Amino acid sequence: MSRKFLFLLQFSVVLLAGITASHAYEQIELPDLGDPAGSALSFAEENRIGKEIMQEIRKQRVMVNDLLTQEYINSLGYRLLGKADSAVHDFHFFVIKDDTINAFALPGGYVGFNAGLITVSENENELAAVMAHEISHVTQRHLARAYFHNSRMQGPLLAAMIAGILLGGEVGEAAIVAANAGAQQSQINFTRKNEQEADSIGIALLAKAGYDPYSMATLFEKMYRESRLYGGAPPEFLSTHPMYDSRISDAQLRAQQYPNQSTGDSIEYRVVKARLKVLLHENPIKLARELGRMLQGGQTADEIMDRYAYALALLESEQLDKALEQSNILLQQKPSIHAFHLIRAEIDLRAGRDQQALNRVRQLLQERPDDHVITLKYARMLINTGKARQAGKLLEDYMQYRSGEPDVYRLLSRASKSVGDTAQSHAYMAEYYRLVGDTDQAISHIEAALKGSIRDYYFESSLQARLKELQKEKDEKDKNKKL
Repeated sequence: MSRKFLFLLQFSVVLLAGITASHAYEQIELPDLGDPAGSALSFAEENRIGKEIMQEIRKQRVMVNDLLTQEYINSLGYRLLGKADSAVHDFHFFVIKDDTINAFALPGGYVGFNAGLITVSENENELAAVMAHEISHVTQRHLARAYFHNSRMQGPLLAAMIAGILLGGEVGEAAIVAANAGAQQSQINFTRKNEQEADSIGIALLAKAGYDPYSMATLFEKMYRESRLYGGAPPEFLSTHPMYDSRISDAQLRAQQYPNQSTGDSIEYRVVKARLKVLLHENPIKLARELGRMLQGGQTADEIMDRYAYALALLESEQLDKALEQSNILLQQKPSIHAFHLIRAEIDLRAGRDQQALNRVRQLLQERPDDHVITLKYARMLINTGKARQAGKLLEDYMQYRSGEPDVYRLLSRASKSVGDTAQSHAYMAEYYRLVGDTDQAISHIEAALKGSIRDYYFESSLQARLKELQKEKDEKDKNKKL
């Protein structure tokens, strides 16, 4: 993965002065930022801009598409949000396939993490500290306040930043460097104020949610020390979150206001770290060899999770017999960890032991009937083993507990297609694309559904109504682009 996502519209970078956009990125479709004469972005404008930027990110297919990772990052975020004084946006958390150390906040409550930040974090408190900091950028509306501070923060700067993201390589990085080169001292001071505020509120969130309030200062100090020790470029998190002389000491002083508490790492955190270690590696065969040698030599810091990563690397490299052997060890040591049962079920499925795989995951679902990961894993297995109708019923029932989940609609579309209901399949895909902000694709699928064989008047009427809503949304987007 190139470094194209390292400055992904960081608030600390978005505040910089505008530059002239070159022809290399004049064709990039930018979200309109409204009237620069206005005092600040409205909540509706923030949401719209965030959706459009996320749509561009999704097109690049760089997000980690892993249910366990997504569910964990959501749970961490919402644990902190539960202690926030104000959360006017719906929040959306995601992970980028990038092994560098960084995190970022976007307009409209979108908070992203590079996978590298998770894999190199020493403990869950450190990761929670970064999450709390980024959430605070959003709750304090730093983008809207930056817009008030600098009314020139419009097309040229945003074009430069998105060009850097989308073009990648030397061309993209040059655009990012150019954007940074335009910084003025007033913007730097304004950025510092935002960082101080995000630190302060983030530390309070950490303490209220039961995490170590000192973890933010500890993380900053460690990253700063390592950047000085090893020379060269600092961790990208420090590049996009400036480290000035008093920042670490300020964070330590703020932490003293709260009880000194520290939680142990959750099983979910440890599982996700192990999974990302494998998902980020380009050569699972090589990784499996390395992990096997480490385990044999007793050179692991977290033996059971390194064994889990080893089993996953063996599975990804289709070494099913060895993967089965490792999964047996995992289940003997910790039969209560659901991730170990899920990898065993996946091994059985790939080895052709369909019923064993289904029985195992069905048992998990009976124990935790509302579990998002287990429900979707079981639905996928049902579809893949020719039981699509059963999968559809499971997912339709599940939507009563957790509606508005894009992945549920995508699976429902697969299930409907498998049983020959093409119109319903397109309708579900339209809902999927609507939820992820791709209005054009949503309209395309609704139109495809209407062209199919529809015998239900009410279903057809609902499709027509949804088409009207989507067309209105598209017209509004097109109008904004012309302003």
